[in-house]
Amino acid sequence: MKIKTLVLALAFAFVSTASYGFFWSSQKDLFTILGDIETKGADNTVVSELEGYIEDNPRGDHTDEALFRLAGIYAGKKDYGKALKAYSGIVGNFPDSRYSPESLYEIGSLEYKTGHLDEAKAALDAVQFSGEASVSTKAKAAVLLKEISSASYGLAPRLEAPAIGLLLPLKGPYAQFGEDALLGALMAADAFGDKKGVVEVVVRNVGSDPASVEAAINDLADNGRVVGLVGPLLSATAFEATRYAHNRKIPIITLSQKEGLTDGEYVFRNFLTPASQASAMAEYACKTLGRTRTAILYPQNNYGSELAKLFENEVKALGCEVVKTASYPKSTNDFTDHMKRLFGIQVKERMEGRRKIKEYTSTVEIDSLFIPDSSDSVGLIAPYLDFYNIKGVQLLGSNAWNSKKLVELAGKNVEGAVFVDGFFIGSKRPETGEFVARFNSTFGRDPGLIEAQAYDAAYALIAAGRSGSAGFDREAVKTALKSLKGLNGATGPLAFSERGEAVKKLFILTVKNGRIAEAVVE
Repeated sequence: MKIKTLVLALAFAFVSTASYGFFWSSQKDLFTILGDIETKGADNTVVSELEGYIEDNPRGDHTDEALFRLAGIYAGKKDYGKALKAYSGIVGNFPDSRYSPESLYEIGSLEYKTGHLDEAKAALDAVQFSGEASVSTKAKAAVLLKEISSASYGLAPRLEAPAIGLLLPLKGPYAQFGEDALLGALMAADAFGDKKGVVEVVVRNVGSDPASVEAAINDLADNGRVVGLVGPLLSATAFEATRYAHNRKIPIITLSQKEGLTDGEYVFRNFLTPASQASAMAEYACKTLGRTRTAILYPQNNYGSELAKLFENEVKALGCEVVKTASYPKSTNDFTDHMKRLFGIQVKERMEGRRKIKEYTSTVEIDSLFIPDSSDSVGLIAPYLDFYNIKGVQLLGSNAWNSKKLVELAGKNVEGAVFVDGFFIGSKRPETGEFVARFNSTFGRDPGLIEAQAYDAAYALIAAGRSGSAGFDREAVKTALKSLKGLNGATGPLAFSERGEAVKKLFILTVKNGRIAEAVVE
């Protein structure tokens, strides 16, 4: 069935059977009715109110939402006929509604449950080709289409497929980060591929409000097919999420940098942390580059202060020396005094004809400078080395340097600079190259750090579920995660320490010929 024909057919079906047997004319507004559903549940009275609202407002501004809620209630009561009519009413009469793509998916799911495979495929194909459907809705459609392709006509969907739960911010100011992580996890589950052994991805919106965490985790933990969780992203909800997951004895791989998260035996972490950056940068500077006398210049914010302290401790532990440290307010754009104090700059003036020439000399022996700040700040700081005639100092940085703006702003002044990151799109690591190619082919854009870290977390969870006889046994999945060795993810081989922290090699990057490249190729 053509997609356009499907939509027309759904519209006709709704118009020709628009009467649901509604017998009560609603005097309440929709939002009051929906509030009643939240507080009282979908009892017969509230359902009648919702039906009455639709009868009174067949083309109202919010009738699509009313239909969507009503369809969900019907489906929950297994009244599939009425549910199909309601969903069809949205697609047929409100094609531009934000509920239309999800309604198409629900139509496909219901047609499948009732044994109408051709109709189910038509609806799900329409979701796949929809320009308005979200990535998660398309992924669900793709999973169900693969299920249909292996099913016999008239059979209900198989329910034995394992699932992983995602805790991501999908609304509000951090929604883009949540969407990025979702794409990575969907790649790991092969939601858009053709591999066998389908894994369902169940997404719950968890933003910065801790109140949203407990309900989401309880909901996922109550689903026996969910073998483990990935997320959340935000530090504001990370602690609560890991504690709730631990109490429910369901493995969780968090994507937060927050310290102290991996104390529970069911808790793991796969994300770039300040501690891992400081350790990798200190070891490379001291051991590989032989830079034994370093200085630290950092911003007075949480990111800079934490990285500066961790880096200093790592450098000292390696037997190298931190000669001097200095900090600056976040809004600083003049670093004259900071650089003079760090390097003990002395000024000597001489006349050259009628011109007064200033000559600068560094009196402090420093062979490297660590700046844990953004590329914008580095673009302002780096030129001071040239201006004050400071030679032979190796610039060292954090993952915030990994931006095209670094070279655009600092130019030749950052040539040869070295910094770290948890992902590098131009990496020569074969597994990273494969991930980038697959991601670009699927979504039409390049992935970033969040997509890669979410991919690896979901991939590790899925691999643990498939190992040995783990299956739906969460205890076995937890054990498999702890013993995971050498799993090749988007960022290279991945394992977990006894404390549940990801064990992996960070990307050591440099500026070479005006371009960011790998300093170390694994």
